[in-house]
Amino acid sequence: MKKMNFYPKTWQVVPMLSDRYLLDSDGKCIKDLVLRNIYATDMKVSEMDLNITKFSAIDSRGQEHFIADFPGQASIPIKGMHTGLFLKSKSVLSLERGSYSTFRFYLAKTGSRIIYSDRYQERADGIKFLDFEIVNGLAIEGEESPEAILRFDFEPFKTMGLFRSIAQFFKGPSVFAGKLAHS
Repeated sequence: MKKMNFYPKTWQVVPMLSDRYLLDSDGKCIKDLVLRNIYATDMKVSEMDLNITKFSAIDSRGQEHFIADFPGQASIPIKGMHTGLFLKSKSVLSLERGSYSTFRFYLAKTGSRIIYSDRYQERADGIKFLDFEIVNGLAIEGEESPEAILRFDFEPFKTMGLFRSIAQFFKGPSVFAGKLAHS
């Protein structure tokens, strides 16, 4: 039997061992933000592919401040914190001084989808925008780096669902016979 090495495509950064990802090229501290969406939490969303057209922040007074436009862009894959992956924005902290509670992602009419923890996929066509609460808020004082790390609080995928479907495949006829017998 041959010995095989496994090399994952994505490496998770351990913050205690490497804090360099928290500094920008000027040595300023990059904000590390966790974002949470009530729908995503309630429905156990694990990933989203969002076709974002605009991006804004909502301050503590409820006013919306536009950060960036994304003209003609394809969908952006958004994965949960549990994967070790995140989005990095170079324009989030170019906002005015103040405190912010929510980021709003405006979506194109088509091209977005939601993937749940049981791996069920659903198109997100027709959703105009998604609001993500900034956990512990965001305070801009003016001395920060314009860059920010955006981590999304999503549910990890369920692994047992895959094993159950493989087991049902091998059981095959007995599963169908049981359903037909009770009809």
